[in-house]
Amino acid sequence: MAGLDSHRICAAVWVCGMLVLTFQGWSQVSLQPDTTALQWGERVQLTANWLLTLEELNAGVADSAAWPAWTDTTAGGLEVLAESSLDTLPSPVGASGDVVLQKAWLVTSWDSGFVVVPPVAFGPHMTQPFMLEVVTPDLEQEAQPKPAQGIVVFEWTLWEQLVRTWPWWAGALLVLALVFVAWKWGWRRDGASDGEAAREVDVVPARPPHEIALEALDRLIAEKAWQRGEAKEVQAEASLVIRRYLEGQFDMRAAEKTTDEVVAMLGSSRVPSGWHERLTRALGQADMVKFAKGELPDLTHLSTLEAYRDFVLETQPSHDDA
Repeated sequence: MAGLDSHRICAAVWVCGMLVLTFQGWSQVSLQPDTTALQWGERVQLTANWLLTLEELNAGVADSAAWPAWTDTTAGGLEVLAESSLDTLPSPVGASGDVVLQKAWLVTSWDSGFVVVPPVAFGPHMTQPFMLEVVTPDLEQEAQPKPAQGIVVFEWTLWEQLVRTWPWWAGALLVLALVFVAWKWGWRRDGASDGEAAREVDVVPARPPHEIALEALDRLIAEKAWQRGEAKEVQAEASLVIRRYLEGQFDMRAAEKTTDEVVAMLGSSRVPSGWHERLTRALGQADMVKFAKGELPDLTHLSTLEAYRDFVLETQPSHDDA
């Protein structure tokens, strides 16, 4: 027991020293656990905060490739249970950056002892190492195996029986619907053969995605609503316009996706590779304005909208394709 206590004292002194080094000032990147002691299987959250300037954010310093690619285990051997999406926060007062990117991982361990998480690379930066203590859970003294339980009689309720047999009911309804449609179609066909002239219905073709996108972007450029304090609304609408264009022109389900998810889909899409970096930068600037309440110069707003417009013009279908 005395040896175990001495190990715990040394571990606590080591962790305190690392925390002091970490919190002497707001570091560029930090990775911290919400606790340094846990039992087998107990969950611990590791939170990473990356302080960036607007120039670094626009340059793609903190793109998806710069973050740890933890799937099953972290550095140090902790089991990864879940991870959060990337969040954008305003920078702390007095910090040297403009925005903070935050991400969290939910981890655990099943081995007792001390787990050292070494420095982790975030792009060109390294985090401070830290240590976690994993202890065995408290067990009941002189616990004895409990006797086997008897078989529990279970009866399905009427609702549960309906839920279990719903595929049969659905199949029967589908067959009835097909029979009705066939009968209806045959009746109409017979009526037409008796001399009723079929009326032609003019179908108005849907507008091409590039026409819709160009119309919306031209309107935003002409209105310049960011000069009236509506920068957030302008960037939000422009981002939605380009996402819908990606859906209509390249079959990318982008309207309901986050920026990170859209960027991840670009590599396997038909979007020209020369536009991947420019779209990533433009969508990142839109997120900065929408979520971090950041401010962009007027020329940046205008250049972002013009970049969207150039993208549509260069990727719209040619006359030969039409």
